[in-house]
Amino acid sequence: MSKFFFALALGAAAICNADTVFIDNSMAADNKSDINEYEERFAIGPYIEFTNIKMDNVNWDYTVYGRKYDIEVNNTFTFGGTGILPFNNYVGIYAILAYQFLGVSYKDRNLKEAYAVQEAMEIEYDGWNVPVEKDDIEGHHKIHIALAQIGVDFGVPLYSSYNYQFMCKLYGFVGGITGKTFFQNDSKYLAPAIWGYTYGAGLRVAFHAFTLAGGIRNTHEYFHTYYEQPISDKKENEEFMLDFDAFLQPYVSMTIDLF
Repeated sequence: MSKFFFALALGAAAICNADTVFIDNSMAADNKSDINEYEERFAIGPYIEFTNIKMDNVNWDYTVYGRKYDIEVNNTFTFGGTGILPFNNYVGIYAILAYQFLGVSYKDRNLKEAYAVQEAMEIEYDGWNVPVEKDDIEGHHKIHIALAQIGVDFGVPLYSSYNYQFMCKLYGFVGGITGKTFFQNDSKYLAPAIWGYTYGAGLRVAFHAFTLAGGIRNTHEYFHTYYEQPISDKKENEEFMLDFDAFLQPYVSMTIDLF
C-alpha cells in the first residue's frame, strides 16, 4: 500500500514540474498582426438622400379628356435603410429600402377654356356623372413611393489598417430601382410601379464595427399610368407619365457590422 502512495506522489510531482500547455480554441482574431488585412463586413443602417428634383430635369405627359396639362413637381428627402455585403475590399453588393414623397400640382394649359367645357358638361349631364370635374382641371396629387434599390459597388481602399481596424475607401456604384406608388388623395389614376436606375461615387470610412459613407448620386425614375375608368374612347386621353432625373444628389449612410 505504501508503494502505491509513493508512486502517486512521484506522479503528482512530475506533473507540477512539467511545462504548462494552453490550447486556444476561440474564434477571436488576433488583436495585432503584420500580415492580416482589414476586411469589410456585412452591415446595415439608416440612409438619407437629400433629393431635390428640378423641373428642368422633368419630362411628363399629363392628359385629361384629351387636353394637355402643365405640372409642377416638389419632393421631400428620400430616407430609409441600407445594407452592404462585400465580397472583398474591392467589390460588393448593396441594397436600399427607402421612402420618397412627390407632390404634383397640375392644371389645364388653357384654364378659361377648360372651365367653360366643364360647365357645359354640367348642363349636358344635369350635374350627374359629369366626365370632367373641377378637380380634374386643376389640383394637386400627393404621391407616396416605396423604393427598392440593388446594385454593385466597387472601389479601392485609400488606407487600411488591421491593427487599428480602420479603412478609408473611395468607391463607385451602379444599381437598379423599382418601387410602388400610392396616391394619397382620391385620384382617378391607377397607382403604377416605378422604375429607374442610379449611379454615383462616395467615400466610406470604417472603424471597428461602424461605417460612415457619403457621396453623390444621379438617379433616373419613371412611371406611366392611366385612368382606372377611362372617360374617353381612348385610354391615352387620360394618362399620366412622369420621367425625371435628379443629378448630383448628396447622400449619407451609417451602418454597423452584424458579424
